[in-house]
Amino acid sequence: MINKSIHLAALGLFLSAGVYAQSVQDGKKAFFDGKLYEAVNILKSQTGNPEGAYWLAKTYIEHDDFDLANSVVSQAMGANANDPFLLAAKGQLQLINKKPADAMQSFNAAIAAAGKGNKAAVLNAVGAAIAKEFNNIEQIGDINFAVQKLEEDYATEKGVKEKNQNKQLLADIAVNLGDALRKQKPGDGSKPFEYYQEALMYDPTFAQAEFRKALIFKSQRNYPMFMERLDKAIAANPSFVPALYEMYYYWLGTKDMKSAQTVADKIKAAAPQDPNNEYFTASTYYLNKQYDQAINSAKSVINSAKDLANPSAYKVIAYSLIEGKKDTAAAIPYVEDYFKKQHKDDFMPKDYTLKAMAYSTTPGKEQLMFNTYLDAIKADTSLENKIDILEDGGKFFGSKGKYEMQGDLYAKLIEIKPAARLSLNDFWFAGNAYMRGGSYETAWKMFDAMRTKYNNRYGYIMAQRTSAVFDSLNTQNKLITDIDKLIEFSKTDTAADAKNIIVSAAMSAATYYINVTKQNQKGIPYLQTAYDAAIDPKAKEQIKSFIDCNIYITAPETSGAVFFWF
Repeated sequence: MINKSIHLAALGLFLSAGVYAQSVQDGKKAFFDGKLYEAVNILKSQTGNPEGAYWLAKTYIEHDDFDLANSVVSQAMGANANDPFLLAAKGQLQLINKKPADAMQSFNAAIAAAGKGNKAAVLNAVGAAIAKEFNNIEQIGDINFAVQKLEEDYATEKGVKEKNQNKQLLADIAVNLGDALRKQKPGDGSKPFEYYQEALMYDPTFAQAEFRKALIFKSQRNYPMFMERLDKAIAANPSFVPALYEMYYYWLGTKDMKSAQTVADKIKAAAPQDPNNEYFTASTYYLNKQYDQAINSAKSVINSAKDLANPSAYKVIAYSLIEGKKDTAAAIPYVEDYFKKQHKDDFMPKDYTLKAMAYSTTPGKEQLMFNTYLDAIKADTSLENKIDILEDGGKFFGSKGKYEMQGDLYAKLIEIKPAARLSLNDFWFAGNAYMRGGSYETAWKMFDAMRTKYNNRYGYIMAQRTSAVFDSLNTQNKLITDIDKLIEFSKTDTAADAKNIIVSAAMSAATYYINVTKQNQKGIPYLQTAYDAAIDPKAKEQIKSFIDCNIYITAPETSGAVFFWF
């Protein structure tokens, strides 16, 4: 997966390489440069060596090819059952297969099997493996254990005399510890940032550290700093493909095709043999609305690169089918493949809307679509991404007439937004969605919060309108209370229609008391309020006739009069 963030899981530069040294080292370098296709081609011939098998498995895991990784580890452990790095890889695969107890056994076995010369690298491998696979939806794996082991490892290695320190290992541990802390405390990038910075103190060429800092700024939508750190990562290692891909996607998103093509050319130069380079052509076709060409080009990537195909190729096909062919049904398998093959940490907010779009014409998929958005905000650690996901989801369900689901997503948005960033519009959109969906009581709660928090006229108006529907008989004591609140607010409201609102609200209360409860004496004061506020002479005359009528008919010998206000 060329565009992946490289979550370093044990540099393993400390394993004995023997006769395989050169080829294995080349394979590891390709791995750390993000050239996964090249790494696989180098390492596939080195699986007779546990080191080569380990790094091949790590490469497959990085690309989410878990079956291939498991096959490599299983075969290698046949002759090297107690190799600590293979045990660490086994534990990572067990986490992927949702077997945390088995994984912990493997991780503890790896630590126990470590010798004095490789213990630090083994602890690094274990901690990094847990950190990479932990996510906030399923929370499989002990992220606290990972942090603990990496902290112990880092402290121990920092304590080694400087002349004996393995600077690259220290840098790697620091980066992995930063990654683990980001998983442990989502949204808090301050401490991870410190560790990434420390990694550069030990190895200024460690591009992964600058890259991680770039991703923190990306999560904060600080794009100038994001690009600055990407530049630094590339300066540290011009062959570091993940940073180049991030830069490519940034320019693509800003529609700067010239800059995007410049970066694409750099990626091609860094990995000239990679069939994933055809992805850039497919992407260009799609952006130019040449959908047939985009589909054919993306399929070429998939057919050539096979298991190591860039997952975004599937996304290009899906978008092309939906937008160009208007064929959402045909897009579904490509969307599903994309979600299977893309790593959970690399999804973009718009990806979830793509999934919803694909299922939108399939009956009975509404709940699946809705759950997609909920899972997305659980998984994403960026508040800004969470907000974008919920806003996109709300707009999507609104466009499909699924207003209650739209309201639920807007309500979730209110829940996750910091108080300082909430606005009356947040409550308005949620309340309006619920009202359109017929969930009047839930809508009322949003409008009630809107008027309470912001003293907003529309909050008062809409709260009264919704309670008039679900509490028309005032059994919940909402109808009359809302009317009274609306009238009192409107008396000081400077809006041009304020007096008309008073008239309408007062007449609603009068109607309730005189027509429904037959309590004329309670209704008459509202008639008087309406009369005082009325501007139109005809309206005043009509209201006056109601007042006179109802004063008269309160005599014991008469029954209550009935009137209607239009």
